[in-house]
Amino acid sequence: MSGILLVILSFCIPAFSASLEALGIEQKKVTVNGVVLDDTREPLIGVSVLVKGSQQGTVTDLDGKYSITAPADGILVFSFVGMEKQEIPVKGRNNILVTMRSSSVALSDVVVIGYGKQSKAALTSAITKVDSKDMAISPTGNPMSMLQGKVPGMEIRVNSGQPGADPQIIVRGGTTTAPESDSPMVIIDGVIRTMKDINYADIETIQVLKDAASTAIYGSKASRGIVMITTKQGKAGKGSISFSYGLSVDHQPKRMPLSGAREYLTATRTAALHATDPDKYLSGTFAMSTANKRNALNTTAFLDDYIANYGQGYVEDLLYNQGWEMMEDPANPGKMLIFKETDFQDNLFQTPVNHDFNINFSGGNEKATYYMSLGYLTQDGIVVGTHYNRWSFLTNASYKIRKNLTVKGMVNYSMRTTAGINENNVMSRAAKMPPTVRQYYEDGTPAPGELTSSFRTRLHEVYYQEKENRVSRINLSAELDWEIIPGLHLKPMFSYTNNEGKDHNFERYNEVVKNRPVSEAHNMDLHYQYDLILNYAKTIKDKHNLDLMVGGNYIYDNWYRFSGSGYGGTSDYIETLNGIATESAKTTSTFEEKKMNSYFGRVNYNYDMKYLFSASIRYDGSSHFAANHKFAAFPGVSAGWNMHREAFFEPLSKVVSNLKLRASWGKTGYDNLALENTEGSYEAGKNYAGEAGILNTVLMNRNLLWEETTSTDLGLEAGFLNNRINLSFDAYYKKTTNRLLNENLWSETGFASIKSNFGSLNTKGVEIAINAIPIQTHDFRWNIDANFSIWRTTIGKLPNNGADKNRTGGGIIFDPKLGKYVEVGGFAEGERFGSRFAYQLDGVYATDEDAANAPYDEGVSSGWLGKGKCAGDAIWRDVDGNGIINSKDMVFVGYIHPDKMGSFNNTFTYKNFTLRIATDFSSGNVIDNHFRAQANANSRNNFATIHDVASSKMWHKPGDIASIPRYDVESDWDNGKRNHGRPSSSTIGFSGGSANTLYIKKGDYLAFREVSLSYPLRTKWLRAAKIETLDLTAAVYNLGYWTAYDGLTPEVIGADAGKYSRPRQFIFSVKFTM
Repeated sequence: MSGILLVILSFCIPAFSASLEALGIEQKKVTVNGVVLDDTREPLIGVSVLVKGSQQGTVTDLDGKYSITAPADGILVFSFVGMEKQEIPVKGRNNILVTMRSSSVALSDVVVIGYGKQSKAALTSAITKVDSKDMAISPTGNPMSMLQGKVPGMEIRVNSGQPGADPQIIVRGGTTTAPESDSPMVIIDGVIRTMKDINYADIETIQVLKDAASTAIYGSKASRGIVMITTKQGKAGKGSISFSYGLSVDHQPKRMPLSGAREYLTATRTAALHATDPDKYLSGTFAMSTANKRNALNTTAFLDDYIANYGQGYVEDLLYNQGWEMMEDPANPGKMLIFKETDFQDNLFQTPVNHDFNINFSGGNEKATYYMSLGYLTQDGIVVGTHYNRWSFLTNASYKIRKNLTVKGMVNYSMRTTAGINENNVMSRAAKMPPTVRQYYEDGTPAPGELTSSFRTRLHEVYYQEKENRVSRINLSAELDWEIIPGLHLKPMFSYTNNEGKDHNFERYNEVVKNRPVSEAHNMDLHYQYDLILNYAKTIKDKHNLDLMVGGNYIYDNWYRFSGSGYGGTSDYIETLNGIATESAKTTSTFEEKKMNSYFGRVNYNYDMKYLFSASIRYDGSSHFAANHKFAAFPGVSAGWNMHREAFFEPLSKVVSNLKLRASWGKTGYDNLALENTEGSYEAGKNYAGEAGILNTVLMNRNLLWEETTSTDLGLEAGFLNNRINLSFDAYYKKTTNRLLNENLWSETGFASIKSNFGSLNTKGVEIAINAIPIQTHDFRWNIDANFSIWRTTIGKLPNNGADKNRTGGGIIFDPKLGKYVEVGGFAEGERFGSRFAYQLDGVYATDEDAANAPYDEGVSSGWLGKGKCAGDAIWRDVDGNGIINSKDMVFVGYIHPDKMGSFNNTFTYKNFTLRIATDFSSGNVIDNHFRAQANANSRNNFATIHDVASSKMWHKPGDIASIPRYDVESDWDNGKRNHGRPSSSTIGFSGGSANTLYIKKGDYLAFREVSLSYPLRTKWLRAAKIETLDLTAAVYNLGYWTAYDGLTPEVIGADAGKYSRPRQFIFSVKFTM
């Protein structure tokens, strides 16, 4: 480790020497003044002007003017992003006017591809590029959230607002039946890493490789797409210091529709009158009950009981000083209730102020460059007790040892600490704490709500628990670029990544958890990567452009896991495993390693930038496959035609300024398996017939093959009116075969399943992106960016099981259109997966007489079957008309995964002001509002109520015409009345939701993602203070949604039992460069 660090530092140190000018003979010098203009004769601000061969330089001012002292026979180098670099001899002159021309291959037109770069004009694959200017502000700690809506075909769904949470990233529909876990591979400066490694402020560009022709060069890791990140590098010129600060105020944008105490008590105590045992709820110790004593968990009681037991003075203090209230008991008219109302959303949510600091130093000369940055992000969540902090450090340096030999080095370190929550316990359960539950005991300590660790108030949990996850990661890399002969480069590269995580959990003694549980975990991941690349580029007779590349890659990974837990400590001050009772101790550790060896090559060719061709192949070998199947080949080929460069196209050039047709095909792979899948797994220490033995726990399969995805892509790129309007279109088809899945086994084998290759998936889709400048004047510019994607994934082949379409899972429903029973759901050849079925709610029985002829409901538990249906019960549609309600009566309501998405973004620039308005949308899925269903079903007999209970839409008394079944204090869910939720093992497509059409809504949404206003200050007083630029930005993120879904957020997949939603964020940032 120390040796590696010394090697990297040896590469970095020369970069700093670039700031020291070499000693030499004094030459005659002159002061050169001038102006730099662009090709439209407008002054260019911020052009770098450098005396060639030295560190001496300056930049142009607000009027494009510059002044620099240089040798009379020296050379001035003018450089600016997007412009051609110019070298102009001084020749003793005192005034030089410079006009810079737009670069034919400007920075924005250079695309990073696998193991190289390519001009966008010569590109024949589906790659989308996002520049750093589009990532000026990061509303979260993860840079990928900034790409939401910016990349056609890439779905980014941030369905958790927990600080530091990773978004779900799916490229072109994914390659599995659970695409929410189909994250693409992330490559940062050529090294396989994760998005958590990088600070957004260090990113120069992000490229998303979507088709197999562009990703095949990475073979077995590329089937889910690739995200390639290039970090900022130092540039030759005057050294600079940049500092940025961002302040964010976050808050919960939408509150849960929970009842206040009066609404809650009215609903619950009225409903208790109709319970099987009314006194249990009216006079018990529930939140709506009246037997609650002083300082008890719940506050509801009869007023006269409190006066009799605790005195008039005590009660008056509660009412007049402590915020307690009175109301008439709806179950006993004339009697008064006393209670304390608590809005548990107030102690669940907070409005944090967060901070983001970044500073960087960069510069260099023609011999060496450097870029160094330090960042600190502190982010508290909108849920109390959640936070994310991150320190990051990056150094990129290069040094030209000789004219043809350059060495580069990188050091990247990050440390993050996270405190999160169990979303089900907090957002689903603690959030539904009844409003009459006590918040604090009389001594000021938090009350738990219930004596259950998974159902208690958030304040109680935070007060007694210590939770922290800490991860530190260091990445070191070194690269050599040796130009052996002109155009022939040999590039060896080595990288090392160490990721170490520690997790600590401890709970002090309290009335809910009395045994002081503690758990510790220590994880360490090591990643070594070696690359050797030989590249040759040659232009022949100014027409034939050839680029050849061959290389090899070796990767070694190992993963170490240790965890320990126990309980029974005797002191709250000993939070480690040392304090636990010996007999409770449990420890485990594992170690696993993986090796991959690869060889690859690519040829890029174009003729006069008209006819484009690219072909690549990669040969991957993995230690996790058995001997006969370790290696697999992954080829890719693509071609393109720049039609606008043809002579016959000239008459159209004023209208159609750019037109490219392209096509690609490729194959990529996936090796989602552990060593135990091919070699088996064994566990020692097992007892059999009184003897210790070794148990075979995982069955080996030495015939496993690589999972493969082939993809065909047809694309068109067009520019109109001198590229004022740009259009790109892609249509693709991909097929995933030999899927690595767990195949169920019969019980006689002694194993539940075995990893096997079976099944295939087919995905087809279309992507459209448009960029347009409707208005452009001297002072005003309006830019539009929009994209739209639609895709459809279906099951291809399944193992032959004798069923129709070889269906696995699912069930049978009655199809009234066909007039017969049909098999649906599960997985079936030719069908889209993720279908959702539910019972159709057709209303509510208004009276007992109406309910007398209700169909027999098999879903109702046996305890209620004999009582039959009554007024207020749900009317379920008897689809097959057989007088029985069961799963065969379920109806199709939609799919849990969307199949359409896009964005529409507008940027308005007036003089120096820039206003950006960004929206994105998603469509094609349904969401089950499980939170609402549980509340109306009073799932635990002691849940809070929601505003439905006071709505005229809910049944309250005989004769009511309602659309929501009655509310019962006896759990509709647990006691089996099944008026609101119908969970059952026989429910088709059930995955934790209500299976009730009342609570299933379309998940389509239009998100108002960003409104930002920025202004760059360029004033003489700033220049006098040596501040070259000062940029101010104010923004609002996640303003809200236009959606039919009635939960907190529509960015949910499947069932919504209560989610940690994304906060609305008000951000102000300032950035200056010296």
